[in-house]
Parts: sequence; C-alpha cells; structure tokens
Amino acid sequence: MTPWRQACEAALRSFSDADSIRFWGVAHEIDDVQAPIFNYRFEHTFAVVKMARWLCPLTGADLDVVECAAWLHDVRKRLKDPHSKDTHAQDASADLDEILTGTDFPSAKIPAVRHAIMHHVGLKLAKRLEPIETACLWDCDKLSKLGAASLIHFGCISGAFQPITTEDILHRGESWLLLCEGIVASFNTEPAKAEGTRRLAFLKSHYAQLRREWVEPVEACPP
Repeated sequence: MTPWRQACEAALRSFSDADSIRFWGVAHEIDDVQAPIFNYRFEHTFAVVKMARWLCPLTGADLDVVECAAWLHDVRKRLKDPHSKDTHAQDASADLDEILTGTDFPSAKIPAVRHAIMHHVGLKLAKRLEPIETACLWDCDKLSKLGAASLIHFGCISGAFQPITTEDILHRGESWLLLCEGIVASFNTEPAKAEGTRRLAFLKSHYAQLRREWVEPVEACPP
C-alpha cells in the first residue's frame, strides 16, 4: 500500500503545480519539467502541515487526522479565479476517498478528516470548533497566515494580481493586521493562541519598521 503522506503530498503537488503555472502564465523549465515561478498553495499547505505536527502533541489531537486534513484542505483550491465560486472545502472533501484509496490511511478516520476540512474556512469564529481535530486544523491554517513565513508567501504573489509598490504592500499589511487581531481572538486552542499572539507582535513590529523606513522622515544619524 502507498504511504498516505506520500499520496497526499503527490495529489497536492500535482494539482497546485498545474494551477500555479495557469495562474502565472509562464513556468521555468528544469530538466524538461515545467516548474511554477512560485507555488503558493504548496508552500502555504506545507506550513499548515508543520503546524499540525507541532500542535497535535500539545493538545492531544489525533495527528493522523489533522495532518491528513492539513495536506488536503486546499488540495482543490485554485489561485484567484474571479469567475468561479469558492467551493474548495467541498471539492477537497469530495475527493478524499479517491486520494486515500490504496493508501495505508485508516479508513475509519476519513470522516474526521472530512469534518475538519469542511470547517476550516473563514478568518473568525463565533465559538470554538469541535472536535479537537477540527479545531486544530482551523488553528494551524490560520497560524500559517501569521509570522515571518507568511510575509514571504504573500510577498511572492502580491504583484501577480496587479502592479504593486512598496507603499502598497505597507498599506495592505497594515490593513491585514486589523484582521489578524480577529484571527488571534478566534483561536480554538491555547497553544495556538499563544503562538498567534507572538506572531502578531512580530508582524506589527515588521510593518512599523517598514513605515519608518518608507514613509516617515528618516532621522539624521548622530555625529
């Protein structure tokens, strides 16, 4: 049987590489293989997987369920397509059985994976999610949008949507900080909330420094 992590990563890589090339409209050719300029979907997902491996032992959540859901939560999500409705959670859930068939993933855990995927969307929560595996996937997905790695991920695709300047990035970042406050307040688990608070503090410091460098007058250096 195929190891399930290998199957999940392969399914994500196949879809996201093709979609990234569609999105950019150009690709690098490496050893006769077409490679996207930047595969945002894969980089984001791998960050979520890393968070799952960190968070599950701290919360007692089933790592198999959360990591599998992390690999596949965006496995059918296309980069910005204004002509299509966002149904990526439903699409990923519908393809779970096909992706996991023939792997060593426990079939009894697939419903829990599906539940987590179906409930990972949104940037704010009115109440904590249950069970703990669903709660952890939401937290891991949102943690991936905070911190140093998120700056790289967002920065690498920011100019693909429209012409962008450093000041545009600053203003977008400062607007994003307001949404981040709501994300941190919505975290389901205490470890995620603590880590999210640290990451938000870093982002605030980053954009404050960017404003000092790019917008505010630079103070003369002392003699």
